[in-house]
Amino acid sequence: MKKILTVTVLLLLVYSEAFCQKKEVKIIQFSGYVLTADSLMGIPFAHITVMNKGRVASAGPDGFFSFATQVGDTLIFTCIGFTPVQYIVPKLDGDKFSVVQRMTKSLLYLPTTVIYPWGPRGNFPQAFKDLRLPEEQIDIAKRNLDRERLAALGEKLEHDGGEATQQALRNSSIKTYYYGQTPPQNIFNPLAWAEFIKAWKNGDFKKKSTSTDSGN
Repeated sequence: MKKILTVTVLLLLVYSEAFCQKKEVKIIQFSGYVLTADSLMGIPFAHITVMNKGRVASAGPDGFFSFATQVGDTLIFTCIGFTPVQYIVPKLDGDKFSVVQRMTKSLLYLPTTVIYPWGPRGNFPQAFKDLRLPEEQIDIAKRNLDRERLAALGEKLEHDGGEATQQALRNSSIKTYYYGQTPPQNIFNPLAWAEFIKAWKNGDFKKKSTSTDSGN
């Protein structure tokens, strides 16, 4: 009987001690701002991790945060580009606590990387042989102002508003002038025949040799 009473008393003592310890756990509302150490600007969306609790809180776009935690919890402030900071919640009299946590930017230096446009360095000789230097501005201007080039472009361009209007008025005038009769044809025009024969003798209708043909 004495053994049973002893065990019962021990169990009561252990339970009361555990109850007291559980009662001592204090929940507080932990809030504040996460700021940069140099300019005191809010760090958006910084993470606050409660160690050994599996809980993570996030700051807002302005760096403000607010969440429930316990006295004695270890908090880790992290954000990309900043050095992590550890903070332990102190013992408090009230149930609310605010802090301003500053974080320092972390600098990461990467080794120098040289990127070659031709790939591996072994491709440089062939890339150098195939290199085509850009044309000078004067060469481009001369090519764009070539008469044959402009004439070829002019044949492909459509008439603008003024040219279309003049052509329509000219056609209307010709139809009005020859109203009721057949308009003359250039095939019966002796002046047109004379110009054709002259151009034929001058060789205007011969096929012009290209630069490739002349080179051969």
